[in-house]
Amino acid sequence: MWTCSKCATKVDPSFDVCWNCGTTADGVEDPSFVVADEANPNESPLDIDMPQGDAPIAQPLNEEAGELVEAYSALDLLQAKFLADKLSEQGIPAVSDLHDMHDALGSMSSNPKVWVRAGDLPRARLWLGEFERQNQAEHPSNA
Repeated sequence: MWTCSKCATKVDPSFDVCWNCGTTADGVEDPSFVVADEANPNESPLDIDMPQGDAPIAQPLNEEAGELVEAYSALDLLQAKFLADKLSEQGIPAVSDLHDMHDALGSMSSNPKVWVRAGDLPRARLWLGEFERQNQAEHPSNA
């Protein structure tokens, strides 16, 4: 630990500057330093397609169409996230599981899932079917 010469905060040696005021261990102050609690949050890549201001998120035509349904059972979390991202790029909003229940519990045989709105399921399945065909053509040993 080192002690900041400006504000006397104890700082972990892995930090080059004081997290409280931005001063280095040598006493050099950074005039552009902003405390994290006062900084504007970084733009998330997930916010790109989000409505701005007070605009509401578009509601599906009917309640059933908006329910999340399983579109795909992935091999692992990485593939589930990749496919959800690719579907979203195609204009089909999708999310993936954040946890692999098989890894978490050890006894379950469930792979991570990719989820879409029920109304988007037919389009999602068409795209996912084409993805599988291309993947099998490129990697025949995975079939």
